[in-house]
Formats: sequence, C-alpha cells, structure tokens
Amino acid sequence: MYKFQTAQREIEIGGVKVGGQPGKRRTMLVGSLFYPRHSVVLDPRKGELDRAKLNERLDSYLNTIERCGCPSGLMLYAESCESARAYLEAVCDKVPGPLFADSGSAEVRLSFLRSAQEMGVLDRVVYNTINAGLSEEETQALRECPPVNAVVLAFNPRGDDVKGRIYMLESGDDLIPQGLVPAAEELGIRNLLIDTAATSPDLSAGSALRSILVAKAKWGIPTGCALHNAVECLRLDGLEDPKEARRSVDASAVAISIMSGADYVVYGPLEYAKRTMPVASFTDKMMEQAARDL
Repeated sequence: MYKFQTAQREIEIGGVKVGGQPGKRRTMLVGSLFYPRHSVVLDPRKGELDRAKLNERLDSYLNTIERCGCPSGLMLYAESCESARAYLEAVCDKVPGPLFADSGSAEVRLSFLRSAQEMGVLDRVVYNTINAGLSEEETQALRECPPVNAVVLAFNPRGDDVKGRIYMLESGDDLIPQGLVPAAEELGIRNLLIDTAATSPDLSAGSALRSILVAKAKWGIPTGCALHNAVECLRLDGLEDPKEARRSVDASAVAISIMSGADYVVYGPLEYAKRTMPVASFTDKMMEQAARDL
C-alpha cells in the first residue's frame, strides 16, 4: 500500500465526498445514463423518455447503492440542448449525488450549466470535460459563467504514455498554450476531478492507471478513469461465453482502478451497477484494511 506525501484535496459534490488518501475514503462510482441507443430514450433530440422503464432502472440503481454503500454519481449524455434540460429534470429529484454533463457538442455541454443554474442544481453538475480540444468560444463561455465542478481530461494526442498525460495536465505539452490543470483553475472552477483518459489496450490504457498515482502525487486533486473503455475494446470472440467473460473483466476493471489509487471510477452504463458496486465495496474494504496503519 501507499500514502501520498502531497496533501490530498477532499471535495464534496452533491453531498458526495471524493478524494483523499487511498483506503481512507470510499471510491465514488459513476454510471452512464441516456447514452446512445439507451433503451430508456425514445427521442434523443427531444429528450423524450420511457418513464416507466427509466424509473425501474433508477429504482434498481438506488437499491444497489443502498445495499453496497457506494458513493455514486451519474453521467448524463445528451444530443441537444432540449434533451439536456429534459434529462436533468428527469433525474435531479430522483437520485442523489453528482450529475456529470456529457455531450459531443460544446453547445449542449454549456446548456447543461444554464439549465442547472435555472433549476438551482448547478453545484451538483460536473462539466465533462476540460480538454485539449477546447475551443476559444467554449473557453470564453466557461470564463463568463464557470461551472462549480469540472473534469480535466488528460488525453494527449501526441503521447499515450504517463509522461504524455501528465505533460498535458501540467504544461499543455506544446500543443495548447498552458496545462489543463492551471487553465481550469484560471477559469475559476472550484472543484476539479482529473480523468487520466483510459482508452483502448492498444493505446496504452494501462498507463492511465499509473497516471492516477502521478497526478495525485503531483497535485493532490481527486483522480480517476474509465477503464471500462479498454474493456469495451477487448476481442473475446474466441471464448466459450464472450459476454460472461466481458462482464467479469469489466467488474475486475473497477477493482484494478481502485487498487491503483482512483478516487472515482466510471464503470459504464447505469445497468452495470449491480455487478460493479459489490466489487467496489469489497475492494474498498480491502484497501481500508491494507492502509489502516499508514
């Protein structure tokens, strides 16, 4: 086990505390909702939902949280400003914890912030993400109305090793004018989370795990990743039961991330909570016991 010499930031978003020394606080788990082709979404542009199916999934999710005791958040993916508003309204009173604002469109991501401010839940929304591809227009909009919380993404198109990720956070690696961490701080964002950008095994996803340790040692900012992305890229077709094998690997990815020091883990679709949260609960317990005398 290990203990960082750097003071570790502990933040609170939507009533959920995240960050600190490994083994001293439960890991926050983040599941995706309203993702592309999600069966609860009837019209992704208008944000129309199958309410009965959504409520059934959320009830199961909440039951799993209660039984496993996992601090939790949701990643809301929207394709339009209209659907972003609809999704916030659908879940903000139903589930506790952080709500990550995710979209392939900067306009939609920014609309999450406007809607959240109007609804009085801006302190629960996490802007996803501050990254190397941020345009001047999006940067200016964030400067004028900064989110309370945001994810800083360590993806570096120049290098997928640990150095590439850390250089992107620290200095911009000569690709952007400054590092993403100081850039986010200059925008006035109060609470930062670092995502070490796990992609596919072919793009050194494992480096994202060591980057968690380096980032926490350097800045003390709560750090995590979505190792689920690497699992999705695995080729398991030759196995007797590929689907079951992928489920097992997916659950193990959560444990691996936690044991690598992650403060939060993005585990994929909300429906996977029932198999990932028991794993996270067990791993957190083992980490707590291992770090007890540190």
